[in-house]
Amino acid sequence: MADLRAAVEFCMEQPDEEAKDEVSTSTQTTEVAKPDVVEVERKFVLPDDFEQKLSDIGASFLQKKTLTDMYYDTDDYRLTLSDHWLRQRNGTWELKCPPSLRKSDSQNMSCQYAEYTKEIDIVQTCAAVLDVDSRDMTVDSLITHSNFYKFATLVTHRKSYAVDNFTIDLDVTDFGFQVGEIETLVVDQSRIADALTKIDKLAEKLGFRDLWTAPVLDVSLPSTTTTEAT
Repeated sequence: MADLRAAVEFCMEQPDEEAKDEVSTSTQTTEVAKPDVVEVERKFVLPDDFEQKLSDIGASFLQKKTLTDMYYDTDDYRLTLSDHWLRQRNGTWELKCPPSLRKSDSQNMSCQYAEYTKEIDIVQTCAAVLDVDSRDMTVDSLITHSNFYKFATLVTHRKSYAVDNFTIDLDVTDFGFQVGEIETLVVDQSRIADALTKIDKLAEKLGFRDLWTAPVLDVSLPSTTTTEAT
């Protein structure tokens, strides 16, 4: 998510201390846009030989890049507590939120998100959660109007691979949090269950362990929520 949810949840415990402008809020309703795509993914702990296993199944290396994600919300976390994740990734606004037909799968902690990248869709979707009038608003004006602040900054180093219709990412933050994910995109929400089944079969072939059922590892966490990019 990528909008690193476990790391973001950690950061929510220690919010950035930044100035917050006091602005009144409207209570008019707004129409919600339809998502561009639904992102279906699972998080995994990777085996030490994961790169060899990727090679064995014919996965191709895509790229290596650094992501700087800045997450924004109200001071009472009205978006994140509704599982809406507003972030600015390398300068571009993105929003992840539950699709209307999210599959219930609490045992394996699956992640299924609608992803918005158009500014008007981001504004309308956030405004619906906040119950504000989004007319003539940009993301920047919504942030000012609703008294948002930046509660977390994550710098992530990502290596990406591809096999069939799946993307496999290895993410490592500057403070040592490491996670792998298998992801695919669907445009029809009725295909979410099928996508999850295929992700599980691919993970089993690669020997990946579900992040939420694997043994807890000791990770040194930062003293603040902000890590500067290098």
